Amino acid sequence: MQQEEMRETELAFRIADRIISIQECDDGYDYSIMDENYREIDGGVYDNPEISIREALKDIIEDLKQNPDTNGAKGNISMESELVLLDFDEVTMEEEEANRIGSAVYDSWVVMEFKAKTEQCFQPINALSATEIEEIVEEYVNAKLMENDFDASIRGVVLSGSRCRGLEGKNSDLDVVVELRGNEREDDLFNLFHEDKFSIGGIRVDINPITEYKTGTLEEYLPGVERYLEEKRQKISVREKLKEKKSEIQVKYEKVDKGSKKKNEKVR
Repeated sequence: MQQEEMRETELAFRIADRIISIQECDDGYDYSIMDENYREIDGGVYDNPEISIREALKDIIEDLKQNPDTNGAKGNISMESELVLLDFDEVTMEEEEANRIGSAVYDSWVVMEFKAKTEQCFQPINALSATEIEEIVEEYVNAKLMENDFDASIRGVVLSGSRCRGLEGKNSDLDVVVELRGNEREDDLFNLFHEDKFSIGGIRVDINPITEYKTGTLEEYLPGVERYLEEKRQKISVREKLKEKKSEIQVKYEKVDKGSKKKNEKVR
């Protein structure tokens, strides 16, 4: 009886730049692998209830150490990395808070700076801010992934394209880039997110899914978007200046033309 009471049923550890929590469930052990911000990267059920929780954890760690990093779960874990015991309840609370905040507030200086500029330039759609639109898109993407049993999870959602810098035209789409982790192909994800012709406020939403091992992370992707948008802004600025110059010339021409007509009338 005493041995049963002492049996471990939940554990949490830090290893390198990853946090791992594991607990008993009906089929064995439910585990999560998180980054340093307690955002889940990978996880699942270790379906062997016959072994102890420590043995299950050991197998999970060995798998991370020995196998290539195919979905970002491994991080900086090496063969020499050691486990540091954490408080399971505290880790669970931090994970819940990270999930509550949502991945639309992706913790990265590059992403945060990009979003800050968007908040300054974005014209609300149906009174919705850029952040609110990102949250709506995140909910939509999560729902599509769950409905279709896709092996992918959201890492970040960022409004991109002309609307995020106030450069949109009358018929511009609402471009949103979504970084995902998992084993799904980018083109399959693209097709999934576009099959419903999803729109917000009557404006078509163009969701661009990216992954670390194909297009790259948001940190890698967004600087290129910023450069493109700056080039577009400059082109628009040049066109506007040319229009202004043309208008000025037209006004001068009209004045000269009127002056010529008055002179002709006096001569008559």
